[in-house]
Amino acid sequence: MTKSPATTPIPVQLSGPEFVAFIFPYLSMPMRGPKCKLGYHRVFNLILWVLYTGMQWKCMPVPRASDGTALIHYTTIYKVFAKWADDGSLDQAFIASVRHLAEQHHLDLNILHGDGTNTVAKRAAMASAIPATKHQKGEKIIAIVDN
Repeated sequence: MTKSPATTPIPVQLSGPEFVAFIFPYLSMPMRGPKCKLGYHRVFNLILWVLYTGMQWKCMPVPRASDGTALIHYTTIYKVFAKWADDGSLDQAFIASVRHLAEQHHLDLNILHGDGTNTVAKRAAMASAIPATKHQKGEKIIAIVDN
């Protein structure tokens, strides 16, 4: 008898119904112009894959037609990701999904690990030529990682 794992992995793909139920209501859609030919479900799954693997956008395996031509360019997928990240759509979808997990009692905070780091600003570091007496300016980052 195989033992089930204590934790479930981070999803790197969502089914169509999962995407429509949990993610799609929080994403901003274009008001004018052509809609995405692939569908936003497939684009979102490609974005998840790039974020999960850490690969470069240009190395993303884009879907291809039967004749071998790419159905979408990686820069288009990146532009959709950048738009959703800038307007807060991804933040809203993440908060809503965590809220849903908490309401369903599927959120286990015992397996999360926190790591706080300090990212120092590098702009004009050589030009200032002030020794270590200058205070650091940067961002405080807190990363939450599961098993």
